[in-house]
Amino acid sequence: MLLKWLLFSLCIMPAMFSNTRRKCPAECSCSMDDLDRYQAICTKGGLSSLSANQLDIDVKVIIVRGPRNSITIGPAMRQFTLLQVLRITDSNLPAIGAESLWGLKHLRILDLSKNNITNITENNFRGQDNLLELDLSKNKILRMASSTFRHLTDLRRLNLADNSIVELVQRNFFMLSRLKYLDLSGNPLQDLQPDVFRDVTEMKVLKCRNCQLKKINPQLYNLLPHLSELDLGRNEFKFLDKDEFHDVKSLTKVLLDGNQLSVVVDQLFRMQKSLNHLDLSYNRLAKVPNDSFLQLTNLTFLDLSYNKLVRLEPQSVRSLSNLRVLNISGNVLMDLREMHETFEVSLISLFIYTIFTYYPLLLLFTSILIPDLTHLAVADMGQLPVGLLAPFRQLRYLNISGNSLDNMALQVIDPCRELEFLDLSRNQLYGINADTALRIQGIRNVRLDNNPLICDECHMGKLINVVRQLQWKWDTYPICFLPKSLRGAEIINLDIGGLHTCLDYISDEEQNAASTSYNFLEHGGLNTLAILGGIIFVLIAVIILSLVACFSKNRARYYTREDHLTGSDSKCLEKNLEATTVTTLGNGGSPTTTTTLTLATSPAATAAAATSPLNGATNGHIQSPSNGNTPAHKTHDGGKEINFTFPIDDRVCTIDELVLPAATPAVAQVHAPHPSMGSLMYSVAQPTVAGGMGGTATVLAAASAAATVIPPGAPSPMPAPAPAEAVVVVLPPPPPPPQLPHQHQHHHHQHQHQHQQMGSLASLREVQQQLVHLSSTLEPLVSVN
Repeated sequence: MLLKWLLFSLCIMPAMFSNTRRKCPAECSCSMDDLDRYQAICTKGGLSSLSANQLDIDVKVIIVRGPRNSITIGPAMRQFTLLQVLRITDSNLPAIGAESLWGLKHLRILDLSKNNITNITENNFRGQDNLLELDLSKNKILRMASSTFRHLTDLRRLNLADNSIVELVQRNFFMLSRLKYLDLSGNPLQDLQPDVFRDVTEMKVLKCRNCQLKKINPQLYNLLPHLSELDLGRNEFKFLDKDEFHDVKSLTKVLLDGNQLSVVVDQLFRMQKSLNHLDLSYNRLAKVPNDSFLQLTNLTFLDLSYNKLVRLEPQSVRSLSNLRVLNISGNVLMDLREMHETFEVSLISLFIYTIFTYYPLLLLFTSILIPDLTHLAVADMGQLPVGLLAPFRQLRYLNISGNSLDNMALQVIDPCRELEFLDLSRNQLYGINADTALRIQGIRNVRLDNNPLICDECHMGKLINVVRQLQWKWDTYPICFLPKSLRGAEIINLDIGGLHTCLDYISDEEQNAASTSYNFLEHGGLNTLAILGGIIFVLIAVIILSLVACFSKNRARYYTREDHLTGSDSKCLEKNLEATTVTTLGNGGSPTTTTTLTLATSPAATAAAATSPLNGATNGHIQSPSNGNTPAHKTHDGGKEINFTFPIDDRVCTIDELVLPAATPAVAQVHAPHPSMGSLMYSVAQPTVAGGMGGTATVLAAASAAATVIPPGAPSPMPAPAPAEAVVVVLPPPPPPPQLPHQHQHHHHQHQHQHQQMGSLASLREVQQQLVHLSSTLEPLVSVN
């Protein structure tokens, strides 16, 4: 009988143990968590589904994480009726099945972040009226319809950050009256319509970081009076009105970093008496007015780093008596020698300030404006004056990285005897002497990375011994730069007995190899520097060529027919011309009318000019301009001289009118053949002195242009002698007057003078037309020097 009982027991025992054994997928590990809940954590990858056949239905926590999963959410999830936490992240999840979570009444946390979800509807969350947290961040959601979350009536936290949502529509958050936390960061919203937030009036935390916002409608703050944390960092705000936060009086944390603010207006935070955290870093602040932080008596954290501050006014920080953390790094224009005036003040000046500002009399007993400051960051500021930290003897945390500090400059930390963290990274320290090593011995964490440290006995031997004896570990240990055999080694792993005695660092060519911000030798960044240098060189070359082209364009204009068609009143060309003379006379042996056009840059230039005969010809025309005090000379057979004087600024302008001054006796002329151009004939007299006109094209262009026209009867500014180069323009003579009968001679004599004047004017108009025609036929003037 006993034998039979033993055999029976052996048969039923495997069945009993099989009933108590938990089911768990091969891709997961199952256990009890800290709250004594059965959980399945699947991080091995390769998971495609979850069902009751793989996992016990009484599981309460499911965590799936890993890029190699291909899981979907379907009706099979309804079998886990006791599920409280479901996290499926970074698992290529494409969508949430309709009503897939129906019946999971105990579900409190649903995290579907870092997946490929593109669309969500209200049916996705049907039956989840007990859900407290929903995380859909880092998906690909584009839009959400109204009432998408209407079934989540008890939801407290909603994270929609880092999607592609371009717009929020009205009633997007319908029925979310208990929502306290909303994160919309990383969506290109560009605007926040106040009506969207009409259903979430109890919200306390709003994050809209990097949403391309340029302004906020003040009505939004009126709808969210209970806001305590506001994150608007990395947007495009350029100005905030002093009443911006007037309707929110419970703010404790405000982040405005990474915007384009140029000023913090007075009393911007006058209603924020509970504010304790303010971040204004990475803006364009050039000044902080005296009353900007006047009411922030409870402020404990202030970040003004990486702005354009030149000075931090003492009045702006006087009310910050509870400040613990101050970051002014990266304000390279700030004069740190004035820091003691900002944070340390004499009792007399403080007494005066107290009388006029009704400040509490208790401040009379201290000379430190911020006595409780424990964290100070002064990184990337350049050289630090020795007495910079004298007002901050109580510091626990000090960051002076990136300031090109050498071993001699380390005495700046002497006043700080209670440090617990010291950041000396990205400097030019090549060793730590014995005194500094003893100081470091009492600091719990020190950063010395990215310094050109020489790992030998005299430079680092003392610090190596100190580090080996520490009772705590540093987050990062110093790394050797020299000698090359130890480059990259942490000092905690070095054998002090195997080090060199003392290496000569000063004569080492690699002294400057360690950058204050990045070690390019160790990370192969020299190629990057070369590429950047090449790009900068190309840009500079393009700019120089563009400037040269623009300058040349301004120095060279084209005289074409288009100049006369534009109708411009100032068609001018910058020139540096010597005096130029244009003379018109008749053809061959016919009776002639000679007109001389004298062009000159200035009276000073024309005074130096001289008459020149035709170069290499036996015949020519010689004329002499008029004196400065007499009318123009009459040239061969009744010729007239018209003087055109260029303005003082050496610019040649288009002919508008030709006017004859009074005539003077003509001078001799010699006939010569002239080349022909239609009905207009011309010849050029070459200069005989150095520095004369450069060529025919230049002179012809000058002849077709003009300058200031001398009024009738005005004295000619052209003194004798004649200019060095002349253009002789030969025109056909005017027709002779008809023979009149004897009985009309008396009448003819009365009008003879009038006919002569009219003939002269007609001749002058023809000259003007011929000159205009000449200008349209000339070759383009490329440059005039």
